[in-house]
Amino acid sequence: MNKKLINFRCDLDVLDGFDEVCDFKRMNRTQILIDLMRKYISDGREEINKWNVLREMTGKNIPQTHLNRF
Repeated sequence: MNKKLINFRCDLDVLDGFDEVCDFKRMNRTQILIDLMRKYISDGREEINKWNVLREMTGKNIPQTHLNRF
C-alpha cells in the first residue's frame, strides 16, 4: 500500500482533547485519524449512492451545494 505523509494545522484545544482521547484509547493519532477518515469516506459514499439512486428515480441532478460537501 502506498502512503503519503500529511501535515496540517490544528487548534491547540482540539489537539489537547484529541490527545486525551488517544491516550485513553491507547491509540496513536495516526491510527485514530485514519479510522475517522475511513468512516468519513464510507459515510460520504453512502450519501453519494443515495443521491445517485434519487437522481435515477427522479431524473434530477444532485444540487451543486451537496457536491461541495465532498
